[in-house]
Amino acid sequence: MHLQTRAEATDYAETSRHSDVLAFCDALAKRSPLVHRTSIGQSGEGQDIVALVISDKKCFTPALAKKQKKPIVMIEANIHAGEVEGKEASLALARDLALTPLGKGIVDKVCVVLIPNFNPDGNDRISPKNRALNLQELEGQVNPPGGVGMRYTGEGWNLNRDNMKQEAPETRHLAAFLQHFWPHLFIDCHTTDGSLHRFDLTHDCPRGNDALFQPVRAFNRTMLETVAKTIEKKHGYSATWYGNFVKEPDPESGWHTYPALPRFGSHYRGLIGRLDVLLETYSYISYERRCAVTRAWLLELLRYAAKNSVKLRAVVETQEATTIARGKTIDPRTTVAIAHGVARRDDKGALLFDYPAHALDGDALKIRSFDRESLKKRVYPGKKRVDYNTPHMRSFIPTASVRMPAGYLAPPSLAERLRGHGITFDTLAKDTSFDVESYLVAKKEETFSPDVAAAVPPPGQSEVPLSQRPPPTRFETVLTVRAEARTIVAPAGTLVVSTAQRAGVLAVYLLEPCSDDGLTRWQFLDREIEVGALFPVHRLLTHTRPRQKPE
Repeated sequence: MHLQTRAEATDYAETSRHSDVLAFCDALAKRSPLVHRTSIGQSGEGQDIVALVISDKKCFTPALAKKQKKPIVMIEANIHAGEVEGKEASLALARDLALTPLGKGIVDKVCVVLIPNFNPDGNDRISPKNRALNLQELEGQVNPPGGVGMRYTGEGWNLNRDNMKQEAPETRHLAAFLQHFWPHLFIDCHTTDGSLHRFDLTHDCPRGNDALFQPVRAFNRTMLETVAKTIEKKHGYSATWYGNFVKEPDPESGWHTYPALPRFGSHYRGLIGRLDVLLETYSYISYERRCAVTRAWLLELLRYAAKNSVKLRAVVETQEATTIARGKTIDPRTTVAIAHGVARRDDKGALLFDYPAHALDGDALKIRSFDRESLKKRVYPGKKRVDYNTPHMRSFIPTASVRMPAGYLAPPSLAERLRGHGITFDTLAKDTSFDVESYLVAKKEETFSPDVAAAVPPPGQSEVPLSQRPPPTRFETVLTVRAEARTIVAPAGTLVVSTAQRAGVLAVYLLEPCSDDGLTRWQFLDREIEVGALFPVHRLLTHTRPRQKPE
């Protein structure tokens, strides 16, 4: 019996329930010795988040992948469970890699790790009205008649805003799974609406702190541009860099990417120096075509990883070694950008932030779109095909940066948070004196945190469209501080966090008080922060051991 996804079996009238995904994965693992079925953990509502590892020679662990010199490519789908084609396409591709000649040249060169349904609870809250198409608001998608799941988890978390704060159990499980396999390349499957254009898919890679990760970022961009050309030539699907017009319906106002905040998965993985691909199929094309486009991209990315396996592994592993070495030999010229937001006040005085991207050095992009009248009336497809040259706003200018320190002294309350990110630390056995750079807290206030969590509708009811979302209920803490050198006595139990580790740059982003996506911003230190007092995390500027033993 031919193994089919639910999408295939229903002629793309439906999408897979989580039970379908589990049954498919179990059946595939039984049929092929190339497939190992595992789990990353339980969802918030207790469902098994299944994962498949696909490779030859039983290369199902990171240790064997290293021994066999195979890059590890991890694919995540359905993080937003209304965006279902990544789930369907990745399952179908896994079957074809394992059971047909398509896998030749891939499974012998690459260890593929697939998470087909990362958000099973949101996935099973299916409604035909979820992500309903509304071109006047430039939102929604062409749905299968049977409907799709919802954006959030069953507990209301937006998992693609949770990478730094790790409040959802799904995010914590993924982080542990990521740290275990430590993939060279991560591929994240989404669907996007927004501005009207003629591309089947938009793609992106990590942004922010490009100077610290220059070789791996350059490889990432070349890979995307090369694969996009291959897919258009071989499969007939067009793609460009992710974005939307800065001003609707003006196609020459600029093409603007999304904020360089590591709460987004791609930027998070960029901070740990890995290759990352964000795939966003276009929601206004048919569901069946979106599945086909995603499958083509996953296939060609795997082929690229296989063909360039030696160089891909080398550039990522060299980057990791560079990050560790950078923490061991402190250079005051090395800085880490920790914020890209521009503050403003609304008419009620509330603190808000914008995250502008810029077109640097004449950076421009050709956008295949439609005539201006069609754009104005929001008609898709438009009457006439028109190409526009527009500024490509994909570069971010930091609004706050810090010198890379040797490490940090942090309170014990942050231990589990740091472990969740795979950040190692020592613990002081006794009170110890250190020369440090400290921060005096001058001001503390809050800002709204949009699109983070939402009320979950009862089963059978549809989610609220983003254009009608209720006011935010999640807030972020914003500090104003002043740095000063001093000697402190750190009490026993204090965490000593070195930046000479593979997540060293991430540690800086998490621990700095003015980071736009750190542990302070997400209110994990609110109980320990007092205006007029010292911030509870201190910077170690040298690798010297404690200054002296306290008397």
